[in-house]
Amino acid sequence: MKTPQFGAAYIRVSTEDQVELSPESQMEEIRKYAQREGILLLEDQIYIDAGISGKKAERRPEFMRMIATAKEKNCPFSIILLWKYSRFARNQEESIFYKSILRSKCGIDVVSVTEPLIAGPFGSLIERIIEWMDEFYSIRLSQEVKRSMKINAERGRLQAAPSFGYRAKDGILVPDESEAPYVRRIFDSFLAGKGLFVIARELNAMGVRTHRGNPFENRTVEYILRNPVYIGKLRWNPSGWTRRDFSNENIIVADSEHEPLVSMETWEAAQHQLDEIKAKWGYKARPTSELKGWISGIVRCAACGTTLVFTKPHYYKCNNYASGRCLHSQHVRADALENAIISRLKTDSSNSANVAYNVIYTNASGGHELARLEATIKQLTSKSGRLQEAYLAGVLNLEDFSVAKTDIENAMAQAKSELQELKAKSDTDVVGHQLQTAIATALETLQSPSATLEEKNNAARSVIENCTFDKENSLLAITYRVVI
Repeated sequence: MKTPQFGAAYIRVSTEDQVELSPESQMEEIRKYAQREGILLLEDQIYIDAGISGKKAERRPEFMRMIATAKEKNCPFSIILLWKYSRFARNQEESIFYKSILRSKCGIDVVSVTEPLIAGPFGSLIERIIEWMDEFYSIRLSQEVKRSMKINAERGRLQAAPSFGYRAKDGILVPDESEAPYVRRIFDSFLAGKGLFVIARELNAMGVRTHRGNPFENRTVEYILRNPVYIGKLRWNPSGWTRRDFSNENIIVADSEHEPLVSMETWEAAQHQLDEIKAKWGYKARPTSELKGWISGIVRCAACGTTLVFTKPHYYKCNNYASGRCLHSQHVRADALENAIISRLKTDSSNSANVAYNVIYTNASGGHELARLEATIKQLTSKSGRLQEAYLAGVLNLEDFSVAKTDIENAMAQAKSELQELKAKSDTDVVGHQLQTAIATALETLQSPSATLEEKNNAARSVIENCTFDKENSLLAITYRVVI
């Protein structure tokens, strides 16, 4: 009598595939096969991932649970049944990896009930061809989905969760009266001079939460201020999350049908103010209300790069040293470090000939245009290389190659000319004078007995791009910033 074989079933249904069977239909096909082949299907070993893509195994919890069970010493099944091999994986490399583990190390076979294979090497070859076709289909499907989403984005159609302040109705955003007033409050408060941290703290104190039920943070407030949805537009990034890369040239912003929550004047004023703040202090500056001294958050350890933090009674030391991640304490008195910085600023304010600095462009001075031109030159360089390859491969004849090459060279020359003209603003003599003036202005605030801690911290950040302290070598290094 033949020993019965115990089996498990794996079922996956993705939201992107319109031709696959439902979980119930897949299960029915698997049961028919098991009964026909004399396989005892274990009811507690049926694994179902519903509405999940097959591209990455770690994103399929039931799949990973099945693999973990298969690796156990007393695994209850010796075969895994699938409706199609595409349910197992749409990535051939991943499919081969997991099948190899199951078959060679666990003694468990993987079988498609609708794609029978012949025994021997030809059967393995056919299985690989099926896997390759599944992966190719997945790639084509992904490309079609992205193309469709790009068209929708260009037409201003909603294809994401509503932003804070809105809800969706019939595919169009409509103001959510329970949240919209807070959006207007954020813009008004910011333009009135309040910082991102202060605004977030006020919203949290009032019990306001984001769509996901989380407290507001600096970045949450900034994201709202940067989101063009509040002036009647929709933003879509084909590469994925926008995060804080708001000036990415690939982002599509298009007019939509929904009602704006703020005026264009308010929006543009907020963008201008944000650009100025970020140009001066960067994205990682801590709120001054949390700082213990005007140099807090500015000076870093020369060995590991982390910030020097204030410690009692009146010292600064490397933050990583306390946790054992750095061997250099950089232990220094607060007044000695402050005096050293002021002394260096005094020297550099009178002579900027040998001073290191970075030029920071705001949007008003061509920051976005600078990024666009640099990206254009990079793209044209890449395009020129591909054109050369096409000609050498015989895809293009000499005449077509010459015309295309001339067009690229002309576009490249134009972009370089515009970039050079834009960068002319950073002429050494002009920037040197601007830097000296900026350092002198910061010094006035730092040495003023009436200036507040916040004012002094802001003054230092306005001119210092990077500052490192090396106690062993008695070296204080400052890189300045020039905002133009």
